[in-house]
Amino acid sequence: MAAPCKHWILHRQICCRCRSPVKTYDTNKRVAKATSLYPNCRHRMYQNRLCCRCGSFLDIWDFARAFNYIAKSLQMSPAFEAVTKQQKLRIGLGKRKLHLVLSLEHTLIDHINVSKLSEIDRYHLIKEADSGSRDDLFIFRKENFYSSDALVKFRPFVREFLREANEIFTMHVFTNYGPGHAKKVVKLLDPHMIYFGNRIITSRDSNGGLKSVELVLAEPRGVLVVDYDHRLWVKRDHRHVIVMSKYVYFKDISNEIGVLAKTLNFLKMSLKGDNKLVDFEGKREETPDDDHRLLLKVIFESLKVLHNLFFNGRYQDVIPLLPRVFYAVKFA
Repeated sequence: MAAPCKHWILHRQICCRCRSPVKTYDTNKRVAKATSLYPNCRHRMYQNRLCCRCGSFLDIWDFARAFNYIAKSLQMSPAFEAVTKQQKLRIGLGKRKLHLVLSLEHTLIDHINVSKLSEIDRYHLIKEADSGSRDDLFIFRKENFYSSDALVKFRPFVREFLREANEIFTMHVFTNYGPGHAKKVVKLLDPHMIYFGNRIITSRDSNGGLKSVELVLAEPRGVLVVDYDHRLWVKRDHRHVIVMSKYVYFKDISNEIGVLAKTLNFLKMSLKGDNKLVDFEGKREETPDDDHRLLLKVIFESLKVLHNLFFNGRYQDVIPLLPRVFYAVKFA
């Protein structure tokens, strides 16, 4: 016979396990019982201002860092955060893996709202994205009245980069997109959650401010960052950032003059039945020799060299290796 449910986890006075309604006084008894079972609880993790172990109410907003991308409203005490980061890095080093943080926008992808494209680009790009003829161009249809359709273009070589980097790194995403949009884009890059898992850090986690390595659950001495602009990161983390050129595929004409002329040109072409892509400004032929593709290859080869130096040279920190490996490569 199964043991009766103890109603440990409740949501709006409903037990998350057995779905039974639990009154408020039952909840208070549960917390009191948990506190008596753990009289010396160190309150290492908190969620919604309650200790995840003993259930005690805590006023910890002033000193505990939030890790919302792991679980909503989850916070850790500074001591437990330091221990967890140390353990995560040790586990990675045991597998001969360092931690690699990747930006999305203008690094792995280019993104634009459809409304910012010229009429010609909009017509051809949406047609290509809808046809499914390309595996590097996607469209997000608007979900409500306040949002607009958007296009996402992968940087050349990005799929190969992620596949090979996954062998020697534990990878994280750090983006200024909101959580919902970031997860959609990551799902395109990693549909089976092989590369990133739930390690998707967004603007909500940084409170809309600068990015920080402190939000990565690993000791900074084992963390590398690839981004197109080091100024997006707090100053103390600039030494972790490998800066690469900004990837721009789409042409934003929202602030340019001459949109009317381009629209008239598009209508003129349509009336003539001319379907050539001569005036298709948003399309660029990306060949195997494309600079963006070659750059991502060069960065990965350099990362492999750094990885080998770190483990074979018995280094304790990746920072001294960065200028040694990347000094000859121009990324910006």
